[in-house]
Amino acid sequence: MDIKLYNNLMLETTLYSILFFLFGSAIGSFLNVVILRAPKHKSIVKNRSHCPKCKHNLSILDLIPVWSFLFLRG
Repeated sequence: MDIKLYNNLMLETTLYSILFFLFGSAIGSFLNVVILRAPKHKSIVKNRSHCPKCKHNLSILDLIPVWSFLFLRG
């Protein structure tokens, strides 16, 4: 196999993997909100996300999947 073709395939595979990971994280985060709010009959559109214990509104950085867990210490 040609080295240039191999490098292009590796780059394409890596980019698709990153894209699928980000898309899956966003879908999973949204489904988490739906699963938590639907049984309580709360809106998934109107209310801001907040801490379930102290009711503090979450900032924009807190809403980024995986980032908030890794870099904001859980």
